[in-house]
Amino acid sequence: MLTNKQLKNYQKYEKIALAVSGGRDSMALLHSFIKQKDKLNFFVITIHHNLRGDEGKRDRDFVKQYCLTNNIECVVFEEDINSFAKENKYTIEQAGRIKRREIFTRLIEEKKADAVALAHHKQDQIESVLMHIFRGCGLKGLCGMQEEQDGLIRPLLERSREEINKYIEDNNIPYVDDSSNEELCYNRNKIRNIVLKDIEDCYPNVGDNILRLSEIAKEAQDYINMHTPKVQVEDNNAFVFIEDIKSKDIVAKQCIINAVEKISTRVDFENCHLESIFQLIEKENGKKLSLPFNVEVFKEYDKLVFTKTKVTNRVEDVFKIGITDINGTKIEVSFEDNGGLRADYEQLKDSVFRYREVGDKFKRFKGGTKSLGDYLTDIKIPQRERDNLIVVAKEHRILAVLPYEISDDIAVREKTKNIVYIKIQR
Repeated sequence: MLTNKQLKNYQKYEKIALAVSGGRDSMALLHSFIKQKDKLNFFVITIHHNLRGDEGKRDRDFVKQYCLTNNIECVVFEEDINSFAKENKYTIEQAGRIKRREIFTRLIEEKKADAVALAHHKQDQIESVLMHIFRGCGLKGLCGMQEEQDGLIRPLLERSREEINKYIEDNNIPYVDDSSNEELCYNRNKIRNIVLKDIEDCYPNVGDNILRLSEIAKEAQDYINMHTPKVQVEDNNAFVFIEDIKSKDIVAKQCIINAVEKISTRVDFENCHLESIFQLIEKENGKKLSLPFNVEVFKEYDKLVFTKTKVTNRVEDVFKIGITDINGTKIEVSFEDNGGLRADYEQLKDSVFRYREVGDKFKRFKGGTKSLGDYLTDIKIPQRERDNLIVVAKEHRILAVLPYEISDDIAVREKTKNIVYIKIQR
């Protein structure tokens, strides 16, 4: 099913991961890759969602056995989609999409694959565009899926269901049927089995018309992209200058969408979220907005900062010489100068490393005492960083704010016997 043009294009990838469920579409894709095994370097991934009991296990084992028979590497991912959906208040469909995208992204980021191949075809494209419209999409939603985008490739996107079925029959390719494809509790199944069929009764060419609309939208989208300000990215944060989006026009909306895509999969990002972000612009500095796909947006002076929601285990550890690890942040305390904060060791005994708490007070070096929150405001520490700052404390008396400043209480003086240096290893 791969065209010569696709084959030549995909050879630029050193290693491709094929997402295979065992259904007819993904098995057709896998078969077409196996035919080009000497020209393409690939392996298979299959994701077991733990949603369909024995049937789901059957599909997983079917893919594993087929790969074993054909001498293809197969990596299985086990996911508890039900629990993930409940914990995050997602629908099962949303949870599945998010988890799959996380897996695809991780494979690419960890350099285990240069691209992930998916078996989406023409009918999937029609359904996706319709669903985007119903959810309240913008122009980018009308574009639907692209054959090659953000590390994902879709070799069958221009193929019809009829072409895929014929390829399966002509090559006698085995596959398994997913019974959940007929269950109307899932929105995509309702679109496929009810909504589209009813529309086709009135407009027989609706599928082709939707695809034509999608192509027109893509042309417009490409033009908008040419005129959209670039998004700055640093330490997994995306920065958008308010000046670039205060017009609230289509270019401004695209700039926001690009920012979200820099740090997230942008699953289920809708027009209502854009409106909420525009409202954030009018609020005072430091305000934040939580979006439903684990992204937070902070207003910081002349810009908006988009960042992934951080879930931090609020642990503490005793202050000591050596290396202390707090949730992956390593703190080096040494009697030798390591370039860190310089302090009186005797005054630090019985203190702990921890995150900030309500009621914390800080006495600045050669300065007065104030709440830790007011101090952080004074030195312009963004709200998005404050809950993850590590401090050295004795009860609610803060002795050091790492890596910024020590308290006057632990300053080195003439009577200091031992000088210690405190440094965060980034």
